[in-house]
Formats: sequence, structure tokens, C-alpha cells
Amino acid sequence: MKLTILLILISILSFSLQAENSEQTRRLKVFFTNDIHGGIIPQKAEFLNPEFPPILGNGPAAAKIIREARAQAETDGAATLLIDGGDTFQGTLVGTLSKGEAVVKYMNMVGYDAVVPGNHDFDEGKDNFIELVKASNFAWVACNIYDQETGKPWEWVKQSLIVEKMGLRIGITGAATVGTMAMSFPENIKGLEFRQEIPALQKSVADLRAQNVDLVVVLVHVGLPYDPREGYQELLNQDSESILYDQSVNSMEIAHFVEGIDILLGGHLHKGYQEAWEDPSNHTICLQNYANGGNLGWVDVLIDMPTKSIAGYEYAADRNSLLLLQEDQFWPDSTVAKFAAEQQELYAQNFLGVIGDTRTSLNRSSIGEAPMNNLICDVLRERCKADFAFMNFGGIRANIKSGAVTREDVFKVLPFGNEIVSFQAKGSFLKLILETKLNGGGRGLAISGAKVTFNRSLEDGSRVVNVEINGESLDPDKIYRLATTDYLLEGNSGLFMLRRINRDKVSFHGTLLRDAMVDHFTQNSPIEVSLNGRWKKDDNAQPTSEWQEKFK
Repeated sequence: MKLTILLILISILSFSLQAENSEQTRRLKVFFTNDIHGGIIPQKAEFLNPEFPPILGNGPAAAKIIREARAQAETDGAATLLIDGGDTFQGTLVGTLSKGEAVVKYMNMVGYDAVVPGNHDFDEGKDNFIELVKASNFAWVACNIYDQETGKPWEWVKQSLIVEKMGLRIGITGAATVGTMAMSFPENIKGLEFRQEIPALQKSVADLRAQNVDLVVVLVHVGLPYDPREGYQELLNQDSESILYDQSVNSMEIAHFVEGIDILLGGHLHKGYQEAWEDPSNHTICLQNYANGGNLGWVDVLIDMPTKSIAGYEYAADRNSLLLLQEDQFWPDSTVAKFAAEQQELYAQNFLGVIGDTRTSLNRSSIGEAPMNNLICDVLRERCKADFAFMNFGGIRANIKSGAVTREDVFKVLPFGNEIVSFQAKGSFLKLILETKLNGGGRGLAISGAKVTFNRSLEDGSRVVNVEINGESLDPDKIYRLATTDYLLEGNSGLFMLRRINRDKVSFHGTLLRDAMVDHFTQNSPIEVSLNGRWKKDDNAQPTSEWQEKFK
């Protein structure tokens, strides 16, 4: 079975190519990844079967497919292009502990052509990113990163590049998310300016077109909408002037409003598009993969050689641009498999021992209360002897199923190395934190120590209709101790008001949150977590007159 799907794919495409490939039409095989997050090591696909998860071949399986396709392309007069949408290393033991070095070595081995920096590619700081660039045999492209001091493009990323494939001049440019400035520690990106994606890309694409390129490929660490129909309908209600300097554009909007893009690869949102989304007006082909290296994107772009333009595109699998890299269907590349095993041994050997167990499946949620959310915030609050603790949903990255728990399990949940902090604040400030995270489409926070009721139908700033701490209504003038992470303390995840807190008033506990979680499992297993209604959405709830008077 291992050989079956890969050989069928290669054979079918080869047969089809022989029938269609001529002096008139040739194929550009576009392979794409995004948000690998260090996922170059084979992994268990627990999302497919929690009890008996199949193995995904990740890096070794992808390398095999790409190598076979390249060999076939050389025979058939086709070409390949391998691109990535950013967030390359942060998130696994191998990726994080090697500070990205292992992932860059892998990307060199498989022969990437270009990568756009993701916000997490700066998690180990700007200097570490520079070392990754130096070690890369491929280009890092971002036309919107500038040196604040000189006002010139940052020298360590390319504004664009031109590669030649089968006589085609392919221009490649990219844009990092402007949100990097709000999602990274200021020290990690000190001296860098991330300019708005759309105007920067329009200039870069125009510059490439002026150099007579045949195709333009754009890489953005900005995601396609979760629902393409809803996303496009929202897009139609906007105009180019209103969106030009929008602080939160998506890649569908980039594809629509930036003229001259042929192929666009998105990232950041971890939402794979099985079929390419094609803009109805300008026919830009938009691609996006899932995260963590378990899939490989593959689209064959048909090139009309006399005009050197796109004549169409086809998928390697039936109506699917994404290959799920199940190890029983795709053989691994032996060289890359050996490298991956060595890296796993090097970085993971001290993380595989059992530290405890849980009787509860610790699932996370990005919209409210969940066992994992509750446990993490409870640990935060208890560690600081705080009244209230809070954590952003985006910092909770994985689930832990019931049973034995290892350090690696905890690491996957909390890979970012954030430190526990606490500070004192008035109840009015606590309410401001909650309201800020519920403004607009905000989803809120994971919390501990309180029961919060909110109503989304109310206006921004007044959606929280009740908060109880220790069984008592929140007092706007009372001083409470709050616990969180240094990441949020820096004003990330939209909590800009936390930057105003005098650092002399902050307790830095010198403990990483994930280490506190390890201690908790070690000392308190077996773990059981229940839901207690601490985060309640009620669109019929109304604030009492007393509540309104307190927080007017």
C-alpha cells in the first residue's frame, strides 16, 4: 500500500503530461507549505483517530514526493517550484530547541525556492532570524519589512527575486504580516518596521512586471478566510481606498486588490484550502495549506508556452490540492528520514518520560471555556496566588488526551517559552481587559478565578454584564492580583493597555508557564478538570442598574 498512491499520482500525471505536454503547453508543478511550525518529524495524526492514530510522514514523506516529481519533470520537460508561507520552526521540540536551524537544514535538503517570514520566525529574536537567513540556500522574501533607522528595505530579506524555469521568468515577492508588530516581543523586532501589505505588494509586483517577468508569485503570511464564500461577500462590500491601509487584511483581499498577481500563497490561519480559490475578476490563483507539516500542497499550473501565460491548473489528487502525508501511503525519503530521526534524538530525548497522567481529555477551545483552557489558567492563578488569571487562546496550541502525559505533550501545548508574571490592578482595569478582548469580533480569553457573563449584542465596551470573583461582584475600585504571561504583558494579542503598567509594579516569577504545568502534573496526578461556567455567552443577559452605575 505504501507505494500505491505515490506511484499512481506520478503515473497518472506523467501519462496526462505526455498527452498534453507539447511545445504549446508545459507544466509548472507548484509545491507549497505554510505554518510548518517545526513539523518536519513524523507525527501521530490524533485528529484522525485519537485511539489508534495513523502516522503522518511529514518532512521525509514530502521530500520523497518532491524528489520523485522533480525527476519526472526533468524527463517530461516540466519544472517545479517549492514555496512556503512562513512560521517555519516555532512549535515542536526540534524546531524550537534548535531555534529553527534544524528546519532550515531540512528546507535546504528538499530545495525550497522562496519563503516569506512569519511572525513566529522572529520568536528567538531578530539576530537569530538573521542567522537562519545566512544558513538558507533559498531566498527569504518580504517587500514590506524596513529598517526604522534608515527607512530603507531591511537588508536581510529580499524585496523580490526572479527565477527561471523552462524558459519562464518567474517573479517572486512576499509580505510579512503587519500584525508581527503586535504579536512579537518588541525586543525581538527592535529596529524593524512592518509596512501595510497591499501598498507594499502593489509596488513590488509592478517592479517585477517592469522587468518583463512572465509570472508573478506572491507569498504572504496572511490567511485566506475560513469560509471563502463569506470572505468574498465581505470583500465585495469594500473598495480599494478603504482597504488600502487596513490593519488586518486577508490574502483574498490582497489577491483581489493588488494587480498583476498570478499565484498567491497564504498562511498564518492554519486553514487549508483543498481546492484553490480563484479570484473571479482577475483570476489570481490562491493557495493555502494546513499547519504543522502533515500536508503537502501540490498544484500543476499549465503554461501556454507561446504566450508564456497560465492556461489552467490541475490537482495531483482528485479535486484536492493538499496531500495528507500518511506514512502507509507515502514512502519517506531515506536521507531526510535519517536526518529527522537524528534531530528527534538530539532534541527530544529528555522530553519523552512520563511526568503524570490525566483522567480528563484536555481539549482546548478558541472561543471560551474548555478543560485545557481552565487547567492552564488555574495553574497560572495558583502559582501566583492571584485573584484572577488570563491567557490568550492563541497561546494554547494543542490538546492532551486522557492517559499518561509527557514533557513533550506539555511542550506541544505551550511551545513559546512565555514567563509567568503578576501585577495588581483595580477592578475597572480588569473589566477593561475583558472588554478589549470582546470588542468587535474578539473571542475573549481563557480565565481562572472568576465567572464572566457577556452579551455580544451590546455595544463594544459594555458587553461584559457581570463578573464575580470569589463569589463577589467585581468592584471597580478594589485592588486585585492578576496573573498572566510576559507575552501579554508586552501588549500583544490586542491588550495594548498592559504596556502602561509600570514594570516596577510587576512580579516576574522566573518560571516558564510550561514548566509550571509540568510541575503541576508531577505533583497532582491524576489530573481531573471540570467545566464550571466561568466563561458564559448570553445574548439575552443585561447589566443591572447597579453594574451600570459602578462601571459608567
